Amino acid sequence: MPESVEIVAATRLDSAIRLIGRGLQPGAFVDRFFDQSHLPAPTVLSREPTFDGEGLRFKLGVEAARLGLAYEYDPYFPLSIARIDPLARHPGRHRRRPHSS
Repeated sequence: MPESVEIVAATRLDSAIRLIGRGLQPGAFVDRFFDQSHLPAPTVLSREPTFDGEGLRFKLGVEAARLGLAYEYDPYFPLSIARIDPLARHPGRHRRRPHSS
């Protein structure tokens, strides 16, 4: 295989083995058949999570998920936390918060 692959499933079929997985770098789907003589030797990279990823990307992902869930409940939630007053032509104008002095 041209890249490192996380094996999701392995199935034995007569004299062959079917490996199903996903690539670790681009995340491409992999579905290949190998006979016993051409089966690549597996290398276990790590069984335990390392928690050495980029913290800012994780925070950004969590914040995006939080806003997505809040939007499911209230579509105008992003407006309320951004302190943006909708214009007269925007729907839901009646929900506008008063300006604070």
